[in-house]
Amino acid sequence: MLAELLPLLLVGFGLGFMHALDADHIMAVSALSNQKPGFKKTLLHSGHWALGHGGVLLMSGILLFGLGVSIPESLQQAAEIGVGLLLIALGLLFFFQLRKDKLKLEMHRHGDVVHTHWHDNDTEHSSKHIHKPVFVGVLHGLAGSAPALALIPAVSSGEFFSAMLYLILFSTGVMLSMLAFGLGFAHLQRFLNKRYQQVFQLSRHLLAFSSICLGSFWLSQAI
Repeated sequence: MLAELLPLLLVGFGLGFMHALDADHIMAVSALSNQKPGFKKTLLHSGHWALGHGGVLLMSGILLFGLGVSIPESLQQAAEIGVGLLLIALGLLFFFQLRKDKLKLEMHRHGDVVHTHWHDNDTEHSSKHIHKPVFVGVLHGLAGSAPALALIPAVSSGEFFSAMLYLILFSTGVMLSMLAFGLGFAHLQRFLNKRYQQVFQLSRHLLAFSSICLGSFWLSQAI
């Protein structure tokens, strides 16, 4: 039976891989990482977002295919509105943060090589705020649960195990895709931060502005 389901399960993995690259997902994770750029932080944000997204999908699958309880459409619509508001808030929060951050240009000497870079005086660790990407992932999972669950009846033929296996592979695809994006995004930010500081700062402003614009558009479509 598993061999018969394998092609459809692989489709679920591929759909999950592509689903993670939706504009609202990419923008939310980018905006979260934009506030405190860092290689490790970006990967943590990507992974925790995927955990929140996958967790709520699995819970939705258990409720729907295990207990026969579906997520109300009103809750899904509220989640869509929440996604728009969240993107706007993330963009505005970054602009507000710029007024508080104390950045200074520091000069370092390594032998005969002298270089300068911007140094952030705020040394507060963001690990205690790691619940934010999880919450964002949950919100995205609620908003996009209907499309993700739509194909499961055709795959599972009413079997709970097959439905859960599909959702697990779908969520695995989402996580791997988002981690791959986070890896590339972190490398790009690190490169710009080291080589082109002004371009790096400009890109952060543009990303925050883009988050506000996409959030406004998303909100207008959801209402």
